[in-house]
Amino acid sequence: MSNKEEKPKNIFKPNNSKYWWLRVKINGVTHRETLRTTSKRAAASKAKRRIDELRGQEEAGELDWRFGTGLAKLYDALDSDSSSWSVETRKRYKCSLRQILRTIDEYCTDIGSDIEDLMAVEVTTPVVSEFVERRRASGVTVSTINRDLTAFSNLMKSIKNDGWIETNPVQNYEKQGMKEVLPDIVLPSEASIQKLSARAPGTLNYFPKFLDATGGRVTEMAMLPWSDISGLENPIEGNVQAILRNTKGKKVRAIELRQQAIDILLKIPRSNVSPYIFWNSTEHGYYKDPSNLFWEYGQETGFDARLHDLRHKFAIERLKEGWSIYRVQKYIGHGSVLTTERYYLRYLTAEQKARVSADGDNGFR
Repeated sequence: MSNKEEKPKNIFKPNNSKYWWLRVKINGVTHRETLRTTSKRAAASKAKRRIDELRGQEEAGELDWRFGTGLAKLYDALDSDSSSWSVETRKRYKCSLRQILRTIDEYCTDIGSDIEDLMAVEVTTPVVSEFVERRRASGVTVSTINRDLTAFSNLMKSIKNDGWIETNPVQNYEKQGMKEVLPDIVLPSEASIQKLSARAPGTLNYFPKFLDATGGRVTEMAMLPWSDISGLENPIEGNVQAILRNTKGKKVRAIELRQQAIDILLKIPRSNVSPYIFWNSTEHGYYKDPSNLFWEYGQETGFDARLHDLRHKFAIERLKEGWSIYRVQKYIGHGSVLTTERYYLRYLTAEQKARVSADGDNGFR
């Protein structure tokens, strides 16, 4: 009988938290919440009880604590004739709610998550701060942002009244002032990438390394077909290009592949039945979004990051190599260079910052 401790399921400890967290998918919806304990054994026990509770609520039709559901509920209420708000106020709130949904969706995409999986409890004060900074970066006036925050506060108040959250994060944000709080970026080590890759089946074995070599988002690379790769007949850097179609906002973009990415492609066997590069022999064929799959592998291999952090790693490394901030922005597909600057310049020295910002394209091809 093995003395090796069995790894607990459905619990993890984020790098920026002292507590263990629960992560479980029920009926296609991922639930994440803190277990409020620093003990692994206690966390495993609490997780089991909480999963049973969540499944019971799901069976009773009571479980739908997603942020998007709360937003849609308030939006629909604004259409009701019984609403106490004036017609003009309802119109203004609905406009703000649409902007909140769009901005939070962009934020979720940029951190490698899906707004459909975003639970109300995950909309924290730092997320509200991120919303404000993104609205600022898009050139919106302070008065418009304040109107948006009023609607946002009423949205979270409504969600709080339903018992989905304990505190209103917008009120907490307004108390602490306009202070930006960006999440720390965890840069995976080469050794951890190798271990994660080795755990994945079939062609997914190459997936983490390809993300590391391209800086692509998980979904846009998972759904990349061979037909959108050109130039492999002469597989050298400068000749091979990838067309990315399953991008954020469906904005097609082309990138010139670096030699590291080209060499990976040359190792991947092709399928007679699947058009995708990262196919495999399981019943799934390919994964539209393998984030959850690799999260499980990460728990097994000690990969203390997310697949999306490989995108951050790529961007920071290219900036340190000498790519301009504009070149990185265009290559990884940020809608604005301001987003690239906010996320990555904080990891550079003063000299590096001056260099990457000095020239508009800095050799961009």
